Amino acid sequence: MRLFKSLLAVIVGIGILSFITGHGYVWGGIQETYFRGWKNSNIDDLEFRDIRVLQSADVAQPWAEKLNEVNPFTEEDEAWNEEYLSASFLVIQNDTIRHETYWQGHDEQTVTNSFSACKSIVALAIGLASDRGLLDINDSVAKYLPRFIGEAGRGLTIKELLQMRSHIPFGESYSSPLGFMAKAYYREDIRSLVEPYKVTDAPGSRWKYEGGNTMLLEEIIASLGKGSLSDWVERELWQPMGAENDAFWGLDAPLEEGGVERCFAQFYATTRDYARFGKLLNSAGKWGDRQLLSEAFTEAVTTPIAQTTDACDAEHYGYQIWLGETSNGEAFSCMEGLRGQMIISVPELNVVVVRTGYSKQELKQGELPADIYRVLDMGLRSING
Repeated sequence: MRLFKSLLAVIVGIGILSFITGHGYVWGGIQETYFRGWKNSNIDDLEFRDIRVLQSADVAQPWAEKLNEVNPFTEEDEAWNEEYLSASFLVIQNDTIRHETYWQGHDEQTVTNSFSACKSIVALAIGLASDRGLLDINDSVAKYLPRFIGEAGRGLTIKELLQMRSHIPFGESYSSPLGFMAKAYYREDIRSLVEPYKVTDAPGSRWKYEGGNTMLLEEIIASLGKGSLSDWVERELWQPMGAENDAFWGLDAPLEEGGVERCFAQFYATTRDYARFGKLLNSAGKWGDRQLLSEAFTEAVTTPIAQTTDACDAEHYGYQIWLGETSNGEAFSCMEGLRGQMIISVPELNVVVVRTGYSKQELKQGELPADIYRVLDMGLRSING
């Protein structure tokens, strides 16, 4: 009991100190995390969000189902799913569900936080604007955000933001409550958070994964005057793709106060609806008889950086998306987020694998999170068994 009181006193003390020092958002973060038994944000935190709703399609397009009765999980896989608290695992091939499993009380109606997997959605929204002639990815960022004119921007382009090659030192720590990402996730007015950051060296030569790049992409979309990021995604992708359920995007303030999407995370959807983004990538931007996103831009999204420039040799990343190859050499892309949220697309096999969960291993295989390959292998076994 004495230990509990001491711990409570420490937490309350931290909360008071955070307000005194101008870091009041820390207290909100503590309530969302430590008070629920987690060390940082998790996939079931929608209840804490101010949100913008992306309405489901007027005519939903449910997936066909032809389940493979073979269990794709080895004993090692079962142990991994248990240890890392997998919440869902879905495999779709040729627009048909071949395997679907849920844990932790989740089901096909449960919406979960994408975390950084939604960075890829922001890239697709940039593509929508590009297809409509509202911007060119080779444009200078300064054309849309004047604060980057001159030395502050050093010629930084939208393409370099898409590829995480901005050379803007945002920082990407998930452990520091006073770091850039904690502020971006919990505090209000994230535009003012990003505003002081400038390019510190010639952009383009270095790949570095930082969510601040995505936040600038959202700001560029907003500058076009054609609606919010959520408006673009709802109107041009979510509804045309036949989403069965509403999605939600977390905001930095209430909607009526002009809240802005926390575009680097906090997109919430069901596992089945997440798979629609994978199908779109597999189909080169086409959905049924509609070309929602140009084939050229969709291909560019999944083209390794090194194949687009001599300035950077990164082969594992495209436009806000991770890239790799299966053990048989088929190219895949992965929309990946904190704690192992994954939407994996394998165009050559017309396969989409979605995994959501509360945790993952902190290991890499090459430049990619190692768990991507485990989830991919489980998915491919479910169609080959």
